[in-house]
Amino acid sequence: MKKLSVEDSEAYKKIEKRVTMLNLVKQYYASGANYYEFDSGDVPLRELIRFMNDEGYPRRLPEADIVLKRIDEEINELNEKKKNMRLEEIESRNLNSLLIIPSWTKLIGTQMKGYYLGKPVRELKRDTIVMLTDTTQMFKEITEERIAVIFGPGIFYSEFSIEPGNFLTNSFEINGICLPLDLLGKIYTAEKIYHSDKIEATITEVSTILPFHIIEQPQTIQAYIRGVISRNVFYPNKAALEFFNKHAVDDKSYKIEEGFKILSAHPLWFNKLLVNSSQIPKSGSGKKEYSTAGLGTVSASINKILPLIFSSPSKEEEQLEKIKEIAKQYKEMGLGILKSWIPT
Repeated sequence: MKKLSVEDSEAYKKIEKRVTMLNLVKQYYASGANYYEFDSGDVPLRELIRFMNDEGYPRRLPEADIVLKRIDEEINELNEKKKNMRLEEIESRNLNSLLIIPSWTKLIGTQMKGYYLGKPVRELKRDTIVMLTDTTQMFKEITEERIAVIFGPGIFYSEFSIEPGNFLTNSFEINGICLPLDLLGKIYTAEKIYHSDKIEATITEVSTILPFHIIEQPQTIQAYIRGVISRNVFYPNKAALEFFNKHAVDDKSYKIEEGFKILSAHPLWFNKLLVNSSQIPKSGSGKKEYSTAGLGTVSASINKILPLIFSSPSKEEEQLEKIKEIAKQYKEMGLGILKSWIPT
């Protein structure tokens, strides 16, 4: 498992040291309580004796159950402190969850396969979203319908063919997903692939939400969910995840000056990628590419939706800066956590 920076702190190491000493005391008592025959491993025996004297642990155990219970209780408390220190670091780095939507068209309920370089897509094999989620912001559009936008650094990845048997891949950087509330609810409430009250991850037919704090769940639970995720999420979406990991850690990605790139299922901008006009991609010949597999159009309409979401340009800037920061934290720590889950 990826080591967190807090684990190198003096406070954390002090707790770890105390847990080590308490476990040695337990082993000492279990061995028959004989200093001269006890193997204390890497800890010098004199250090163990000094610890026991300082903490009031006798050389012999007249009431073993009471003393061992006291030791176990303190070990549990210290391990909980270590866990909370690790969770605090994860939260401070704005690493919330990894969202994977295997099929965008399936989520929004469209049969549209899109066009690529002016040619209709014959077969759409993949239209996957991978995103590090930040906040979900609600707003009301002009018809008073409530809409949600999930923000965070992400990608839209497609695999498709415009000629029989010849598959191509394409991708777009995104930093937002705009959904009516019924589709937002579908992400969380669709038919689950697994059923367990012990696992906080959400794995449904249309999405997976993997919180980074899952690394703090018991190893037995982690082993189970790792198998579920590997079979149902990571392996089928391996290409999209690999592309996302490469893109997310690139310092050139998620430039603030490029603005928002929001994938939309809003009724007024259904199945469109909303961007600034300067971000409309071009083909190799220089011709503007207004569509791609799985999307209706790439549209320069972002300025029409932003005033509905943000109260001022400064709020827009704050959100863009946070998205960039999340990508940075993912590069520094989150990717290592994720790689410990992805099958090789």
